[in-house]
Amino acid sequence: MVFVRVVARGVSGEWDVWRVGRRRLAWRPVFVTGLVPIVFWLLNWMAALLATVVVWPWRVVSGRWLVVAYSTTGNHPHRWVRVRSRAAADALALEWASEVKDRYVCGLAARAAQQGRL
Repeated sequence: MVFVRVVARGVSGEWDVWRVGRRRLAWRPVFVTGLVPIVFWLLNWMAALLATVVVWPWRVVSGRWLVVAYSTTGNHPHRWVRVRSRAAADALALEWASEVKDRYVCGLAARAAQQGRL
C-alpha cells in the first residue's frame, strides 16, 4: 500500500479528495503557468524522478518513511510525519485515512444524508 484515496463530502457540502500514504517521489514539483515556468516544471519533474532513484533505496535501508495526508483541493492543511518502518508508515496512513472518513461524510453515507435518512 502506497496511497489511499478518500473521497469525502465536507460540512459545506463540497466533495473533496484526500490522498493519504507514503510519499513516493523525493519531492512533488508544483505547476506554474507560462512558457519559461513550464520548462522549469519539466526539468523539476525530471530532477524529482532522478532523485527518487536515490531516495527510495535510502528509505528502504534507513527505515525512515515519509507519510503524507493532503486534500487535492487545498482547502485543508496537509500533514506529514517521518516514521521508522514501512509497516508503521502503512499503519499510520490507514489511521489517517480512517480519521478523514470519520471527520467527513463519505460515499453512501453522504447520499443517505442528502436524502434525509441520516
